Amino acid sequence: MKLGLLYYRELQPVDSRMLHLAEFLGIPCEVLALTSVAEHAAYLAKIVPTSWSGLIISPQLMKELVTENGIASSLISFLLSRFSHLIVHGLRPGDFDNKLVAALSRGRFQSVQNIDTKNRVYDVAAESRDICGAFSGMSFGPVNPRNDCVIHLAASDPTVRQLISIGGHPFMATVRSQGAEVLFVASEDVLDLNDKCPTTSLAEYFSRLLPHAMALRYAAGANCWRPSEAHASIIIDDPLLRNNYGFLNFKSLLSLTKQHDFHTTIAFIPHNFRRSAPRIIRMFRENPSRLSICYHGNDHTEAEFASTDWALLHTLFHIAGQRMDAHYKMTGLPCDKVMVFPQEQFSEEALTVIKSHNFYGVVNSAAHPPHPTVWPTIGEVAQPAVRRYGGFPIFSRTLIHHLRSEDIAFNLFFGRPVLLVDHHEVFRHPERVIEIATRINSVEPQIRWSNLATALSGSTLKRTAADGTYHVRAYSHTVRASNDTDSAGRFSIEWGNSGDGPSIEQVLMDGAAYPSFETKGSAVRLSVELAPNSSATFSLVYPSAHAPVRSLGLRKNVQALLRRRLSEARDNYLSKNQSLLTAVQALRRVAGL
Repeated sequence: MKLGLLYYRELQPVDSRMLHLAEFLGIPCEVLALTSVAEHAAYLAKIVPTSWSGLIISPQLMKELVTENGIASSLISFLLSRFSHLIVHGLRPGDFDNKLVAALSRGRFQSVQNIDTKNRVYDVAAESRDICGAFSGMSFGPVNPRNDCVIHLAASDPTVRQLISIGGHPFMATVRSQGAEVLFVASEDVLDLNDKCPTTSLAEYFSRLLPHAMALRYAAGANCWRPSEAHASIIIDDPLLRNNYGFLNFKSLLSLTKQHDFHTTIAFIPHNFRRSAPRIIRMFRENPSRLSICYHGNDHTEAEFASTDWALLHTLFHIAGQRMDAHYKMTGLPCDKVMVFPQEQFSEEALTVIKSHNFYGVVNSAAHPPHPTVWPTIGEVAQPAVRRYGGFPIFSRTLIHHLRSEDIAFNLFFGRPVLLVDHHEVFRHPERVIEIATRINSVEPQIRWSNLATALSGSTLKRTAADGTYHVRAYSHTVRASNDTDSAGRFSIEWGNSGDGPSIEQVLMDGAAYPSFETKGSAVRLSVELAPNSSATFSLVYPSAHAPVRSLGLRKNVQALLRRRLSEARDNYLSKNQSLLTAVQALRRVAGL
């Protein structure tokens, strides 16, 4: 499958952004400059490559091809008979756009109209999962009146698929005309993927991004980047592994995970490695599909990983690793090598240092350090993880009460795991947890609830090349590639720019050194053949840190101990007495804890 884009004189900005989006999705796409518009149907038949099976069309281009008598019927016939898919975008109200949609739909569409913005939302058709994915059946808004239009039908027609509607009229629709399937998107503009994105929510950009991406990905089939798997996990920060922690009771939590089909990850503070209750450890070990733990800092002191001191950062990661190794030896409970930074605070230096400690990735509410000098772009956020900072993957998570159904669908469309976060207080009203788990399962019945190591390693993008090779784009430093077919398959696995810091030392395949991989700059690629219905796990390994490891000092250790005990008193007792809680928080501020 190869898409084409034509232009005359100069490539229009809206078409350029559409081309960039196609390239971002991994779709083979070519651009061809027209040197003439005379006798256009015959001329196009000669110059358009036979390899093009789809064409991207905007009214700006089509205006260049009209004659004094309007849009030639021969041109429309050529387009509808020559291509399997036409993607029509950049529509606005006006005489020419009206004639264009009428011609390409063979009269089923009548005109392009502005929207009545009063209480308008996007209504995504329930039977549109093949194109709209997890958005199928949703209604959300508000709409964007500066960008969005609707297409009016000449008459009710069952052959028109209204994929996304506004006020009952199609905003995105598809019709079959002659041999082509024509996808119309009544959006004036296409989002620039290079624009900065200070938020991890893409909902505000919906109409300038998703319909176009849906149309492109549908037309391209398997020849574009698609999520390999869909993962989710609910992360609870801070609890000790005791029977009760604040409003959290682990026996009740396990019962909820089984009844409502979800997984809970405890972001565990390594400082507490000696304090886990055997009964709760046994519960975790016996239910690994429902309960797991990951790293939550080291001592969980104020912004401990926001430091820019390389030696201190190495010391913190080293101590955290030693503590969790000791915890594993004492309990037999593994801890996922995934870091959740306390208070969401970290420095770019911390992301560079963490490489040499060979973590899978970082999970954080913001996909950037506090007050970054450079914000991530929309194109970076619309991927499973952001790798801009230190070249280390940051996977985004969302507060339970902030998550909307359309946010779930955004994550699933772009292969981002659905990761949620809260604290023990959420179990004061456990129905909130039940509701969000039920909603996620409703949006994506095939979602895989898992621990963070599984979620991150499985959050890859995959596409099939013309020669049958499966290309896998990896984000976590440990990834899993699966061949789900009944025949052997060739896989090409690639990790993007890994940024500054140590160079890769080796690649492991299922724990053993894999001899053949190549690096280009800081990118890594390998090729492997997988047997039918098999999988393999590949890990990037960086040299161990040689920075000096030092003691944090008595003062810091005492502060950490006091902070932990005060935090536990707050969570276990004071959280149920607001006046006492306020007093203790004031005391902590005075003490600098």
